[in-house]
Amino acid sequence: MTDHPRISRRTVAKALAAGAVAACSPGGSVAMPGRSGAKFGAAVQTRHILVDETYRDRLIRYCDTLVPELEFKWNFVEVVRGHLFLRPANQLAEFARANGLRVHGHALVWHQGAPGWAIQEILQQRDWSIVRRFFETIMPNFLDIADSWDVINEPFLVGPREDGLRPSCFLEAFGPQYIEIAFREARAIAPHADLYLNEFGLLDASEQAGRKRAVALRVLRENVERGVPITGIGLQGHIDLSRTQIDPALLAEFIDHIAELGLKIRVSELDVLEDEVAIPVEERDHRVAQAVERLLDVLTASPALSSITCWGLTDRYSWLHPHSISAGLNRGLPLDSDLREKPMFDVINRALARMG
Repeated sequence: MTDHPRISRRTVAKALAAGAVAACSPGGSVAMPGRSGAKFGAAVQTRHILVDETYRDRLIRYCDTLVPELEFKWNFVEVVRGHLFLRPANQLAEFARANGLRVHGHALVWHQGAPGWAIQEILQQRDWSIVRRFFETIMPNFLDIADSWDVINEPFLVGPREDGLRPSCFLEAFGPQYIEIAFREARAIAPHADLYLNEFGLLDASEQAGRKRAVALRVLRENVERGVPITGIGLQGHIDLSRTQIDPALLAEFIDHIAELGLKIRVSELDVLEDEVAIPVEERDHRVAQAVERLLDVLTASPALSSITCWGLTDRYSWLHPHSISAGLNRGLPLDSDLREKPMFDVINRALARMG
């Protein structure tokens, strides 16, 4: 069960007020400097926004989209059936509204995102209304602020099945068509939102990634041909410096095929896991920036690329664990733990300028 910190109403009000002031202050910007029309976003947790004024300032200054890491997920919102925990989601939305930001809803259908009671009911009853009820719980409250959603998250897994779909309670209960059902359900609730399928492991040059790309293209093509309301695909940009190798030709070919289907592309979860930390910080930051640049150089060549979202804005709040106390935090996000811009920030900024 997720630990939900207790935060007073006074703290919430103070945080929201501070955010609103920062948004209107001279020099404040709702876009990364040098950007022209392209969207930049970062994954956030409400608890950090509420307690860290400097962090709030950076979100307002650099982002126009916030992605809730936890707050919209089913196993966060409804750990116990019928007991809804929407306060953090509402607080995040209030902060976004107060500061002219948008929210990207993450994620509606995910094999790791369903609470245990829902998995059990879905498998026993095979009744889509169980899933529909969650959609109707989370989506309508945020239609004014959330203009895009990850409807399906990480549905592919090469190996267990010939069709490349990941085994899950959704697949077992409803068959491969659960993807179509979910997108049509989301469209009925959010008629004007962009609806995405989000997946990892599609970017590198490995054989496994190539097989996964083939599965993704097949499934996307089949659904587009059936008129399923898929807006695009989120390409998770988790780069591991010890493993991820980008082949520009292979990746460009994949991107071209997606664009040919008329789909948009989001870089949805960009960050870098370092492989060597016993070297000077300047060299570490250079290697991180270089890896991000190799990826974005390919992706920004396509007009289908609509946005770039990092899985966090600062090393202060990153899901990537510290390598050791002596090495300090992993340096795989645009701002360091003191919220200072790093070379990765500059690389993303140039990419966004090209997209504009």
